[in-house]
Amino acid sequence: MKRKTIILHVLLIALIASGCTNKTTSLNNSGNSGETTNPTEQKGNTQDSNAKPNQNDQTLLDYFLPAGSTARFKGEGNEFAKLDIDFAHPYKDYVILHENNGGAVIRRIYKIEKEQILKMEEKPVDLHEDFPSQQEIEAMNPIGIYLKKPFKIGTTFDSWKIVETDVTVETPYQTFEHAFVIEEKGNDYVNRKYFVKGFGEVKRESIMKTVDEDEDFIVTSTLESVTKPE
Repeated sequence: MKRKTIILHVLLIALIASGCTNKTTSLNNSGNSGETTNPTEQKGNTQDSNAKPNQNDQTLLDYFLPAGSTARFKGEGNEFAKLDIDFAHPYKDYVILHENNGGAVIRRIYKIEKEQILKMEEKPVDLHEDFPSQQEIEAMNPIGIYLKKPFKIGTTFDSWKIVETDVTVETPYQTFEHAFVIEEKGNDYVNRKYFVKGFGEVKRESIMKTVDEDEDFIVTSTLESVTKPE
C-alpha cells in the first residue's frame, strides 16, 4: 500500500478541529478561558484514569472530555498525526468533536445511548461553520457505532473488536492504567485505539505492512496535553 493511501487512512481515522471561536461559545457556557494541564500537574489527580472502571457504573459520556475542552495529541510517523481536538456537548445525549490535523477540519457527531455510542455524522467542515440544530441531528441516520459495551475482550461493533482490557498506556501527558484497546484489521494494516474512562481516546495507532520496506510503517497520535474550561 502506497504512502499516499496511508495518509488518507490516517485522515479518515482522525477527528479534527481547533480554533472555532463561534463553536466554542455555543458549546462551552463557561467561556473561552481554560486551564492547560501537563503530566507533572496531572500526577496528583489521576483518580479517574487510574482507578479500575466498574462495568456496572459507567456512563458512556465518560469517554469524552467535558464541553469546552481541547486535547492535543503528539504525532509520529506522519505529518497529519498531530491533532488538536475540541469537545462540545451542545444538546442532551449528543457530543460534537472537531479535530484539526493541520490539513483538514472534520466534524464528528455522536449520540450517547445506554449501551453504545452511535456515529451520526463525519465530514469535513469550514472552520467557522455553525453546528446543526438538535432537530437536524435527530433527523440523521446513524452511520456506524463508535463504541459499544460491554468493555471486555471479544465485543465487536462495525469493523472493530475489543482485543485488550486493563492495559497500561504511556503518553506524553501521563501514564494511564486500566485502558482498553479496540482494533480493526485489514490485509495490510492494523488500527488500534486506546480508551480511558474520564478521557476517551488517549492513543491511536496505525500499522501498515509494507512490501518494499524492511519494517512496518507506524503512525501514532498520543495525548500530550488537555485544556479544560475553568
